[in-house]
Amino acid sequence: MKRLFVLFAFLLLSCAFHAQDVKAQTEGTLLIAPRVDVEPFYSFDDHSWSTSLGSTSFYTFFDGSLGEHLSFSFGNHWLAFSDFSFDDTRALYQNSWRTAVTNWVDWANVTVNFSGFFLTLGKDYMRIGTHEIEEYDYMSHWQINSAFWNNYQVYQWGGRVGWMSEEEDTMVSLAVTTDMMMGKPFRGPQIDDYAFTLSGMHDFENVVLLASVSHCNIGWLGAAGLKINFNDALSMTLDGYGSGEYAGGALQMTAGLGEKFDLLAKVGYDHGNSHVMDFWGSRFYSGAGCYWYPLRDNRDLRVHGLASYDSYDHTFGMSFGLTYSLNLNLF
Repeated sequence: MKRLFVLFAFLLLSCAFHAQDVKAQTEGTLLIAPRVDVEPFYSFDDHSWSTSLGSTSFYTFFDGSLGEHLSFSFGNHWLAFSDFSFDDTRALYQNSWRTAVTNWVDWANVTVNFSGFFLTLGKDYMRIGTHEIEEYDYMSHWQINSAFWNNYQVYQWGGRVGWMSEEEDTMVSLAVTTDMMMGKPFRGPQIDDYAFTLSGMHDFENVVLLASVSHCNIGWLGAAGLKINFNDALSMTLDGYGSGEYAGGALQMTAGLGEKFDLLAKVGYDHGNSHVMDFWGSRFYSGAGCYWYPLRDNRDLRVHGLASYDSYDHTFGMSFGLTYSLNLNLF
């Protein structure tokens, strides 16, 4: 199956390149995203404080198009630090080509599209239909994300075919990818080693609805996400997951205070009995935080403060840090 996939990808890309109009526009953008965190937390079991560097990391995102019908996207996780050692960063590279864990390539894919229909090949994230999956990792907070976000590896190799409306407000796709427990890409001899995901999205202007049905290592998984923008300053997000091994849901509210501040609050609940996710029992989590954007003309620099509680680990945590998004137009 691996040889067939590689041959098909080569033939497809060769045809796409030859079909390009030499006068077609070529574009390329690079997003450079460093993040620094300090995360003190208190354990109610040990009655003690500890501190980590949490989500301290360095990412880049390279996106572009080569003509009207061909585009590409690369997301790389170059550095990671939960403490002052290089253990987390070293693991990113030691885990190259592993399907069960994060490594230095989050995604690397090309997309061919004609008249709204598209085909994407390479590594991408599984289109699980929740808004927390859609958010960039470097902008997210693991403390107030679901057990699925924290424990299931959604970055996988494979292909996706689908259709998007001209207004880009409706999308339907079907993906066939490697799955978390395969080990290395395309080494799985059985059909159950692969994941199949049917997903959809519709933007009702002020309401964004996501939904998906997957067959993966935790069985049949249904997921849905609803985001309501009440106005320019206030929004609500509701996400839910359900399978035979795991179920969870979360509610998040976000409010803007002018151009310089945002407030957020989130509550969620998980319940699972999953050896794949290494998650057993129930979990309640909650958190509230504030974002400050100190730059005068943009929101490229974000300073955050967050407080959270997690019943699974019996911890109270805080997170203080900053994230910078540097956008470059390369060509």
